[in-house]
Amino acid sequence: MQIALLIFCFLTIAGAYAGWRKSPLYSVKTTLKLVGGFLLIVAVVAGTTYVIVNSSLSRSPVAEVVASLIAVIALASGASIFIVRITDSHVAALPPLARLVSFNRHKVYQWIWRLVAFLLINAAASLVLPSNWKWLPEGLAGFVLLLCGPMLSIGYMMARRNDRGMSAVIANPWAHWQYPPEKWTQWAVNQRAWEIAQEGPWNWKGVSMFVLLCVGLFALGSLFTGASLQENVTIVSGLTGFIILLVAVAYWFKRTNFDRRYRRLLAASPESWFGDEGLFCNGAYMPWILSGRYLSKATAATDQPARLMLVFESFNGTSSTQITQRIPIPDGHIVDLPMLQQKLNAHCPTASVHLIAP
Repeated sequence: MQIALLIFCFLTIAGAYAGWRKSPLYSVKTTLKLVGGFLLIVAVVAGTTYVIVNSSLSRSPVAEVVASLIAVIALASGASIFIVRITDSHVAALPPLARLVSFNRHKVYQWIWRLVAFLLINAAASLVLPSNWKWLPEGLAGFVLLLCGPMLSIGYMMARRNDRGMSAVIANPWAHWQYPPEKWTQWAVNQRAWEIAQEGPWNWKGVSMFVLLCVGLFALGSLFTGASLQENVTIVSGLTGFIILLVAVAYWFKRTNFDRRYRRLLAASPESWFGDEGLFCNGAYMPWILSGRYLSKATAATDQPARLMLVFESFNGTSSTQITQRIPIPDGHIVDLPMLQQKLNAHCPTASVHLIAP
């Protein structure tokens, strides 16, 4: 478990650095700060490992595992936050009378409650399952907590920064576009059709392989429970049914995702804000530049419906994906494009910005 501390932190730092290296914020000076931070994290991990191994906790395997789990979550969270403070040091300054919104943090709060509910479900399962199978919900809860704990901590930090950026944009925008209700409804229909055209098919082959892998792991685990054949068959069948149910729910979510996004877009505020920190439109806030996400391309189309197309590069730790944000241009606001192009060129120097003809 102690080796896992080092491996997890090394992987976290390596993934963060890979995304940082491609970021427009990359610089040698900040990279040297990252190296110093990396060495500090290694020292803290080594010290924590030494304390756990050589303290009275080592006399109890359960206490040692629990302490190691807590240490992994705390160190991974601290390392992630420390790296973000180095790579994304800029924090939006709010005007004196600006109101700090909680738009992005609200989403993190929802995931925190979902994690709490998941942990409670696994705790209840641990109480009702036979003693030979208690390891399954307990291990699953610990694994999910190990993954989600650091992610939610860094997610909350970034959400608060995004809320500050969004508040600054609303308080002092470059442009504020508003749309009549009928135009917004037309735009929601157009956006839904575009999303359906962009979506790929459901990967049944990959899903089948995942289900077979889970069944194999369940069957392998049953060999070490010491339970009877009938008990093992019942529990493995139940777990397999649960995985199939999850797949069915995932498929249903995929099939109905367009309708849900369409309803959310209809319910979103019919306006777009552009400012120094980023943009807020279609019910979503997007900063211009972060170490892991940044504007890479901006174009405009004047055919109906007239729209901006802003492409953001998003790095997820091992690879990057492109996120396209389409923004309708209200009637009479084509004249804002030269100003937006000038502002985007100044704030996003590495992006390809072509909102107006040369």
